[in-house]
Amino acid sequence: MKKIILMVFPLAALLFLGACSEGEQAENTEKAEVTADSDAAAEPVIDTPDTDLELPAADAVVVVVNGEEINGTVYNSVARQLESSLATQGKKASDPKVAEQVKEQAVAVIIGNKLIIQDAVEKGHEVDAEVLEQRFEDMKNQFENEEQMNATLERTGFTLEDMKLQLRDKLIYESYLAEEIEGAEVTEEALEAAYQGYVDSAEGETPEFEEMKPMIRQSLEEQNEKQAVYDRIEELKEAADIEVKI
Repeated sequence: MKKIILMVFPLAALLFLGACSEGEQAENTEKAEVTADSDAAAEPVIDTPDTDLELPAADAVVVVVNGEEINGTVYNSVARQLESSLATQGKKASDPKVAEQVKEQAVAVIIGNKLIIQDAVEKGHEVDAEVLEQRFEDMKNQFENEEQMNATLERTGFTLEDMKLQLRDKLIYESYLAEEIEGAEVTEEALEAAYQGYVDSAEGETPEFEEMKPMIRQSLEEQNEKQAVYDRIEELKEAADIEVKI
């Protein structure tokens, strides 16, 4: 079955603070093409692919959002994910325009995520300590052994505490998404339009509408949720004090 290519909303609504291995980045790019995937819950396994970006020092303050500082370690993680994603499209960060695109998007992602977390905390979203510990152990177990984990952390500049804090924020984000965000209803007209767009662009025989309808609906629902997150971020920006230092 051919892929349905649906519009993917701005990366600020798609990425969460954290870092993925190159393999996970490729997998996430594939999911985005198929379903406009909103899996901000991908566990933060970290790696450091080669980069053409000029990155700030790990301890440099890159962005300040309502008094909270975000340092270079976090920025560099997000920037490298974006660099890898753009590379799959044939865009290399050695091109100054692409490098600037990565910078702008990375800053937008960081600001958007921080605003959402701040709003979530203000609204009382918390993380159960036992759940956090279990998910943290699961995350550590993704490494083959402790030596590999420590080597990876050393390369990236992350500490286990950094990763635990990011995991905590991710769980808060998930709670916020479930309770505070509601995407627009997917109409029958939207389903039919998306299917027709697929048919028009496909080569050869295509599945019937009823067969593809559940997948199309899921894709559109996830897109609408992303749009709702994006809209919320834009609302929060209006009252936010943001300082970009990079």
